[in-house]
Parts: sequence; structure tokens; C-alpha cells
Amino acid sequence: MIIDYGNKTIGLKLVFFGPAMSGKTTSIRWLFSALECVDRLTSIENTVGRTMFCDFGTIPIPLDDVWNLNAHVWSATGQDFYRSTREVVLVGADGVVFVADSQRHLLDENLASWNELMALVDEETDSLPVVVCLNKQDLPDAVGEQELRQHLRIPGAIRVFRSIAKEGYNVIEAFRLLFQNAMRASVVAQQMQ
Repeated sequence: MIIDYGNKTIGLKLVFFGPAMSGKTTSIRWLFSALECVDRLTSIENTVGRTMFCDFGTIPIPLDDVWNLNAHVWSATGQDFYRSTREVVLVGADGVVFVADSQRHLLDENLASWNELMALVDEETDSLPVVVCLNKQDLPDAVGEQELRQHLRIPGAIRVFRSIAKEGYNVIEAFRLLFQNAMRASVVAQQMQ
């Protein structure tokens, strides 16, 4: 959490992380559209429209007549070619939405991405809020929550949302829970300093 006393703003950094083509950018675009913040979203893409470095934008949330809260939303690219950028995007994260692909043949890609995330946040794993979006639940033969939990060894304390990013199904719900958990964890961390 970044507190700017001069401008009376509090900033939280929330990162969407997951394997390539799992729906991170689609989730973020739907979220910004639903919250009428599309003009506040920037995507750094390659020539074929794939995320090259990240998507990033700010969702302003008024707290009161004086203070504003900004949710700084980022996505980490899933493509292995840009792997070195993912660690940079995660620096300073207050929470992570892990976007998994429900297609059964991609379980191992989900596992590799989950393991990478856990290794990158190893020291913060117990305190960093994480939620999972099991995306593309509308596809045939989509894996369910229990199968994903077992394959990735996701702890029971981490909430898994079945989602369909292109329709916005459970995107706001996952974001809202992560936002609340990140805010709570950041306040506790500030009090301990």
C-alpha cells in the first residue's frame, strides 16, 4: 500500500497472473469496462495483439470527501518469451488474481504458472492475498474446482471462483474479494510498522 498524504490518496497494486491465453487481459478489460474506466487502461502488446509486457490501469474508488483510493491493476504476461518481466510486474503487489485456464489439456501449464507465482512470492506467501479465477468454465470438458485444487495443490484458504472472463462472470466478485483482502492485509502491515 502506498499512502500519498500530499494528494490524499491510497494506492493498492493488484496483479493478474497466470499462463498464456488464460484470460488475464480479457478479465481486466471486462473489469475496466464494467466500472467505466476503460480510458484508464493501457496495454503493451506485440504486433499480433498479445500482451508483451503488461496491462495496467487505475480504478479510482472514493473513500470520503478528502481521501481517494486507487486500485492499480496490472497483468503479467503469460508467454514464456517474456518471462523475465513477470517478476518485475509483481514487485510491490498487494494482492494477486491467479487466472487459470479450465481446459483439461492445460492443467500442467496452470501448474507451471502457479509454481512460478509461488516461487516469486515465496517470502510473502502467507501474507499476500491471492484469489483464483478458474476461467473458461463455458468450454466443454472444463475442469472443476476440486480437480484444479488437487493438481495445483492450492491451499483451502485460497478462494477459487469459476469464471468466464469474456462475459464477466465472477470477474468483479473475484476482484472485490481480492481488493478487500489486500486492503485488510495492508492496513495490518501498516499498523505493525
